[in-house]
Amino acid sequence: MINRIISIVLILVLIVIAIIGCKRSADSSYNEVIKDGKVEIDGISYDIKSVTQTAYKYDDNGNILEKVTTSNGSKTRIEYIYENGRLIEDRLYSNDGIYSYSDVSLTKHYYYEYDRLVKIRSVTRAGLEAVTEYSYGDNTETQVHYNSDGSISFVQTAYLDDDGKIVKGVLTDAGGEVMDTRTFHYDNGLLVKAIVERDGVITKTFNYEYNDIGDKIMEYNIFCDEVYTLFAAFYDYAYNEDLLLVTVTTYRVQSPISEKNIRDGCI
Repeated sequence: MINRIISIVLILVLIVIAIIGCKRSADSSYNEVIKDGKVEIDGISYDIKSVTQTAYKYDDNGNILEKVTTSNGSKTRIEYIYENGRLIEDRLYSNDGIYSYSDVSLTKHYYYEYDRLVKIRSVTRAGLEAVTEYSYGDNTETQVHYNSDGSISFVQTAYLDDDGKIVKGVLTDAGGEVMDTRTFHYDNGLLVKAIVERDGVITKTFNYEYNDIGDKIMEYNIFCDEVYTLFAAFYDYAYNEDLLLVTVTTYRVQSPISEKNIRDGCI
């Protein structure tokens, strides 16, 4: 249930990959070597800008109970609350040196109709509320995001193929003007490329690589502006004896890159 919910909530965020049950291999990883705070990509050395580790805890049914993320000396913790196996609430706690780790920064409430998510209500520490409503059509899923004053902030519409995979996403503002369009490309059921266009011009490309068991091990993303910028991320995974994900360590790179050094097919 939690994987389905996260899949719906992050329609255009591009980080949703289902992990199928199979034997995990410690040798199934990216080819690049991370050493002394650097990584070499296609013969060019880049500094590692940040390292993030996320740890998971589960209940007896395999539902995520807690997710703790550590990055740059700060921590966030999300605890998940279920009712009859369905996620109904999660609470975000932060420890950033300003607020105590025991303070709830954000609470999300989940609402369903006929086993489908129809609304998320988010409440901040200060009491501000924002609502996202979900609706479903023939091979479409739509999210309407509202501001705290009840006005529409933006609308996301996802178009799905017959297997339920997102093949196109459209982001519009409150007035219905298209802000950007995203197309998604798959290989053997895995998302390998996403292209973001604005006014017919490509502004971002997202490229994904996987190991032989379907874990995403690398992202290679190009942002197109006055200069090209490379955003890369590498993922290391650890699993428990039940093949449930225990920790994910993420290494991130951000650097200008010349067009000649961009991988073929990545812009």
